[in-house]
Amino acid sequence: MALKRDKYDIVFSQLVRERTDYECDYCGRHFRHEPSKLHCSHFKSRRHKATRYHPLNAFSHCAGCHRKLGEDPHEFNAHAVITYSEMTIDSVARLAGTAVKLKPWQMDDLYQHMKSELKRLQELRSEGVTGRIEFTLPDWYQHGITYQMGDI
Repeated sequence: MALKRDKYDIVFSQLVRERTDYECDYCGRHFRHEPSKLHCSHFKSRRHKATRYHPLNAFSHCAGCHRKLGEDPHEFNAHAVITYSEMTIDSVARLAGTAVKLKPWQMDDLYQHMKSELKRLQELRSEGVTGRIEFTLPDWYQHGITYQMGDI
């Protein structure tokens, strides 16, 4: 059964796709003019609240690559390690196993931060910035997990 998407998922998905300038992280195809064909793909399932909105647990994947990687966890793991580094992916995987219950004020803080980051990325795009632009979420949510060993 699929998890329902809410306003948090929607803005997070927009952030993930904007980060890559609507390019598939796996095959490199561009989807700026067909954004619905580019998915927000999670390395660790969205059911894990601790990493559901973590920037380093999400990729922009076209429908075909999302399906391919979803069916081949070993390939998805290799792709995640190449993109973010083994140490980072291991940290995200450990965090995913942490039980988390976010309070309403935390969800509000997260949502406002995501909207602010989306606006920042869109402003950079309007100024002509191309390519990948990273975004962050509040450190209380990210638990200090950023790029490690092999930073991009």
